Amino acid sequence: MAFKGVAPVAACVKQIPRLGNPIFVGDIHLSNEKPATKEAFFEFLSRDASRFNELVILGDLFEFWAGDDNLDAYADIIGALRNYRLLGKSLYVMHGNRDFLLGEGFKNKTGSILITDPIVAICGYEKVLLSHGDQWCTLDKEYQQFRNTLRNPEIQQQILGEKLEHRIALANSLRTQSKEENSTKDYEVMDVVVHDVAKTTRQFGVTTVIHGHTHKPAHHTHVNDDFRFDRWVLPDWDFENGKHRGGYLSYEGGFLHFGHLP
Repeated sequence: MAFKGVAPVAACVKQIPRLGNPIFVGDIHLSNEKPATKEAFFEFLSRDASRFNELVILGDLFEFWAGDDNLDAYADIIGALRNYRLLGKSLYVMHGNRDFLLGEGFKNKTGSILITDPIVAICGYEKVLLSHGDQWCTLDKEYQQFRNTLRNPEIQQQILGEKLEHRIALANSLRTQSKEENSTKDYEVMDVVVHDVAKTTRQFGVTTVIHGHTHKPAHHTHVNDDFRFDRWVLPDWDFENGKHRGGYLSYEGGFLHFGHLP
């Protein structure tokens, strides 16, 4: 059966209103097989995110997303996000490499706004470039080709035209393949190339970048070809089996700050 909706990548907006005091997260990798991480996210929404006017999720909110016709499998997560919106907050969600099929059904159920990657946001009076970050892992040529294929609107529509069980099987297969391939790659190959980040920041006329994907949280100040910019990398989340990894980045008092979960 052909998919008749809008391709997820085509459902994203390219401009958003000025952000007053936003909080940024990414790489949470929510799934029903990760109950502790899911519970930590629920606590984060009620305790931390509720102090801010805007929550911006920069990709990989979910471990994988097979399509909006599987929304019921994540009813508790969808409900928690919708409740955050009902507080009068704004919710922005960017596609990651795991949940690139989030579409209009997800958007409508949660009240979120899907945003393109990358996108320029104004925090206070500063222009900031937001991205998932995987587009800058350019040393991994094979991954970039794979990424470009899956971000193609026609390919997305073809995938969504398959039966749900086939898409779930495909997502599981891609996850397994990714883990196997990453285990044999040098970490440098899977990290961003600073020169390519600098090229994009110059293109958009910004000097601050926020991204995730690499699972290497840090604040870097780079000088590349006499161009100086700051790069903030979001932490990934994992609370399973006694682990306690996760956090966020907030914009308060005119500055960006890392925040850690208790």
